[in-house]
Amino acid sequence: MNLCFVIQRYGLESPGGAETHCRWLATRLSGKHRVEVVTTCARDYTDWRNHYPAGRGEVLGIKVTRFPVERPRSERAFALYSDIVFRDHHTAAEEEEWVDQNGPFAPALVEGLPAMGHVDLFLFYSYRYYTTFRGLPTVASRAVLVPTAEDDPAIRLPIFRALFRAPRGLIYLTPEEQSLVESVAGNGDAPSVVVGSGVDISSGWADLDVRGKFRLPGPYVLYVGRIDRNKGVDRLLDYHRQLAQDWPDTPTLVLAGPPTLPIPDHPNVRHLGVVPDAEKHALIAGAAVLVMPSAYESLSLSVLEAWALGRPVLVNAECRVLEGQCVRSNGGLFYRGYAEFAPALRMLVERGDLQEGLGEAGRAYVAREYDWGIVERRTDSFLEEIAGTRTA
Repeated sequence: MNLCFVIQRYGLESPGGAETHCRWLATRLSGKHRVEVVTTCARDYTDWRNHYPAGRGEVLGIKVTRFPVERPRSERAFALYSDIVFRDHHTAAEEEEWVDQNGPFAPALVEGLPAMGHVDLFLFYSYRYYTTFRGLPTVASRAVLVPTAEDDPAIRLPIFRALFRAPRGLIYLTPEEQSLVESVAGNGDAPSVVVGSGVDISSGWADLDVRGKFRLPGPYVLYVGRIDRNKGVDRLLDYHRQLAQDWPDTPTLVLAGPPTLPIPDHPNVRHLGVVPDAEKHALIAGAAVLVMPSAYESLSLSVLEAWALGRPVLVNAECRVLEGQCVRSNGGLFYRGYAEFAPALRMLVERGDLQEGLGEAGRAYVAREYDWGIVERRTDSFLEEIAGTRTA
């Protein structure tokens, strides 16, 4: 088949979970199908400014066509429309303007999709962005939506109901994501599949001395990902600061990822910035526990990486996806508020037997459910079925 992945940004410098999943899956499926990617010239989701040159290129051997973003995202305008659609009485037109302001605003990309007659199926990531909301309806009979939906206010905006019912089929990352979308869109009759994600662990991570390089003392707790409020990192920092007052032996909190909020100057907090994948995996393997404080996840690749490396996790139970994965895997603990966070983290740090038991259970779960061979077979079988039932 000829498959075209359509996504808001694409490249080795795009660390987001949806972008990583798209790149991994496109690369895997290219072994059997003719795969290409259509995306924008943007690299940074905070402003969508053009970074890559427009036109055709390649990423890891896959053809990538980039279209320019016609206007960068205005933080002020986006905040204004967010206030309108999430707090006030508003119109459908204002919801659509919220999508346009969210971006990346690339009309030429949308306009070019119908002319790609050689494509059997388009796979669109993620539902809330301009490229999917405006692009998918133009090729709906050939479209598969990968929503990467989270349980946040955007999912309940009425304009998205039609989008969730428009494609030929939907690919979900977890059962909780599928349940969420079907509950708000009423699209339970649409063809769909839960595929999860494989996990790519870098070769050579075990040879790296990250503890020595970054001068990490004693046991440490690790967070990997975007350091911003939407990921709950502000609350994690507050919890850790409070825990350090209550527990003199509180381990260092290590943060690895790009920041969009100030990192406090605290002796027990270390920010390493963005690190290469091999160093990230070495950091995960050496951590007492990986913490994921986000309340909004469709699938956390960092959690899967921790389990693949045999490490336990501590996750925010406000996120049903993360809680569900911990329950199914028995690979971690979850918390609601500081009163549960503090004793859970302390128990994980102090009890090596608990670390190892949960970590090994997580490793077995990833091998059983998230092996790339399993994910590829699930995805490929579904796409073949969708392509076979497609009408002109």
